Amino acid sequence: MTDTKQSLGSVLVVGGCGFLGHQIIRQLLESHAASKVTVVDIRTDRNQHDTVAYCNADISSKREVQSIFDQVRPRVVFHTASPPALGDDMNLYMRVNVNGTRNLIDCALSTEDTIAFVYTSSASVVHDSISDLVDADERSPVLYMPVQRSAYSHTKALAESIVLEANRKNDCLLTTSIRPSGLFGENDLTTVKPMVEAAASGKYKYQVGDGNNTFDWTYVGNAAQAHILAALALVKAGPLAKQGEGVDGEAFFVTNDEPMPFWKFARALGTAAGYPTREDIRIIPRTVGLAMATIAEWLVWITSFGRRKSSMTRHGIRYSTMTRTFRIDKAKMRLRYKPLVDMKEGIRRAGKSFANNTKRDN
Repeated sequence: MTDTKQSLGSVLVVGGCGFLGHQIIRQLLESHAASKVTVVDIRTDRNQHDTVAYCNADISSKREVQSIFDQVRPRVVFHTASPPALGDDMNLYMRVNVNGTRNLIDCALSTEDTIAFVYTSSASVVHDSISDLVDADERSPVLYMPVQRSAYSHTKALAESIVLEANRKNDCLLTTSIRPSGLFGENDLTTVKPMVEAAASGKYKYQVGDGNNTFDWTYVGNAAQAHILAALALVKAGPLAKQGEGVDGEAFFVTNDEPMPFWKFARALGTAAGYPTREDIRIIPRTVGLAMATIAEWLVWITSFGRRKSSMTRHGIRYSTMTRTFRIDKAKMRLRYKPLVDMKEGIRRAGKSFANNTKRDN
């Protein structure tokens, strides 16, 4: 939990019923860092906190967003809303990630009370989704299509540029961007749940690649902490802050600072949930895995007449066999960020949240 005596005032958490937004709110309430917390989300019937106000709205609608800002007049905005990363619907990503972010920024700029805007970006904005990436930092170039192969990452990069370009645009609003890598934690449906299900079904007795590829992960509570630290820094600095030396107008990579082999992480989650991989591991060469995934994708597409997608994909094979690590020196220095929950404890908590929820198939 972030320890602070400074108040952020009225806070608006966009996507506050989601995986990360929910955690940000929990820490705000526990630390008493906000005088009032309001959530705007496309659906608000889950992950609710007492004493928090909830508003249903679609951020791709400028009218709905403006109505929220007129009512709440937030001092600080946390923008965590986004469709899941593992998809290919460019229209959806553009509508939510790009147009939605533009609407939020426009409303923040036109609201005199709003002075700080913290955006949840992604470490993937500097990664082409295919190649190995070792110790990347904020000097690494942001990638866009066609070099960028992921629709999600492309639109997150576009949205981040909108946020950072708005910094000091009206001499009042200060903005910053947080780039987590590999978010995971309790009740995580995107990363942890599929990995636990794979462990429960015995799939981890097979491994694609030699398993030496390391990956940077970020426990969700640590990512939430980084967002709050960024907001506190923006509010403390104010519009008189010297640009280029602080937090405003800047992007920050955030990880647990403990790179871990991808397959070791996946099996550790399974073990934490009660599904250890006991059998001897059978190694499948990466090239063979990619070929198998290609065949599986085509077979499922043909037999379902394009209505279903294979659970085994080339993207998944690449993801599980690539090296992807980042340096977080900038976040440590400027945000005073230090992961409060280490990987061992984060894995224990995440796996435990899915214990006994999945039956072993074999």
